[in-house]
Amino acid sequence: MSVRSSARAPALLALSLGLAALVAACTLPGSTLGTYDVRGSLGTDTCGAAPNPWTFSVMLSQEGQTLYWSWMDASPILSGPLTSAEHATLTGYQIHNVDSTATAMGPCDLERSDDLEVTLGGGSPPASFGGTITYSFSQQVGANCSDQLAASGGMYDTLPCTVSYTMAGTRR
Repeated sequence: MSVRSSARAPALLALSLGLAALVAACTLPGSTLGTYDVRGSLGTDTCGAAPNPWTFSVMLSQEGQTLYWSWMDASPILSGPLTSAEHATLTGYQIHNVDSTATAMGPCDLERSDDLEVTLGGGSPPASFGGTITYSFSQQVGANCSDQLAASGGMYDTLPCTVSYTMAGTRR
């Protein structure tokens, strides 16, 4: 990883997590499965500055045949159907104006699409899970995100771009 890329890694991670200023309390539907410490190993990165490894915590719950995933911050909760007793596909997206200031909105509306494949381990609640996380970043139609590119001092090598991880989570 170049010096330029390593300097952008914290900013990319913050955007990819969609972090709020304060961590919010989390209430999930259904029965709580627990809080899991997760380690992600980088698979692909066309964005240019993804951390490797990436460690974070999530909370999972289940209601009927639906699995819920919380980043335990102010990000939207992800959910998806369990297609078998242990496998679920969770999807979602967020749009952020990454150029906004205290006085005005900027010209760059950036969308992050999330695709998580989760396979729960054994036990009740599951002691672990594995899977993949893929983020896709793209600018909205009509947006000007050229200042977000590395060539202009931004954090992305190119847009649109994707980052994917193989992940393993262990229940606390």
